[in-house]
Amino acid sequence: MKQTMPATDLNTASTTEVIPSVAIDRIIAQRNEGIALFMQAIECLESSRKILREASGHDFLYGFEDAVTDAVRRADKPEETRKNISRFADRKIWHRLMTDTGMYTFMSSCQCDEWNKQLKSETCPEITLDNVLATFRHMNARKMQTFEQGLIDVYRNLSWDYKTNNPCRLGKRIIVSNLLYRWSDGHVSLDHSGREKIDDLARPFYLLEGRNIPDFRHSTGTLYSDFLGSGINVGELFGGEYFTVRASSKERYISPLSTLTLSKN
Repeated sequence: MKQTMPATDLNTASTTEVIPSVAIDRIIAQRNEGIALFMQAIECLESSRKILREASGHDFLYGFEDAVTDAVRRADKPEETRKNISRFADRKIWHRLMTDTGMYTFMSSCQCDEWNKQLKSETCPEITLDNVLATFRHMNARKMQTFEQGLIDVYRNLSWDYKTNNPCRLGKRIIVSNLLYRWSDGHVSLDHSGREKIDDLARPFYLLEGRNIPDFRHSTGTLYSDFLGSGINVGELFGGEYFTVRASSKERYISPLSTLTLSKN
């Protein structure tokens, strides 16, 4: 015997219901409204990203997507979400202010690390007019102490395995270890930490001569990094304004390279 399935009419709620108590037109309306709200939220997030990117001075707002993901997961905790996005924005803006004012220029790499640790901690200061003014007034008043501490940090980072490194003065030659990296293809590069440490060595000379310290984008460390990136032999001599730099390694293919020698001009 041939069996037939019962027919079902998909009509709107004005006539009959597909599933008891659930009208198809209501489901479609909810679907459309949900999509519309979602797209509105995306537009709002993109506007937020653009504004925060302009405020922080960054072309790319690294970490924004993670902040959005965390916010969606914790939608039931709006205060926590607000605190997290506020800290995210504050860290980016503090970095911009420190860069634009040149304050990073007076700080050693160790001091920069300490400052960045504070920004990433629970004690990150909120960006308000009072906080910004108070912070920079304090930093400007302590520029000399910052400079002196930077000198101390330079000596602490020297490699004491070499007789040329004198704990009382910078001699004709000093040796700093583990600043360069050789990749598997033989390419040698200077990482961010290495650039900062070379800049730490150059900074006192500029300050003691009363000269403006070059922006970190044009600093001695950056110039040496570009020098290495030009494809020259890693052992060739680089001439900075106050000292020359030559990389060396006891074992050609060891990574990181063992020593970086700096000689006074």
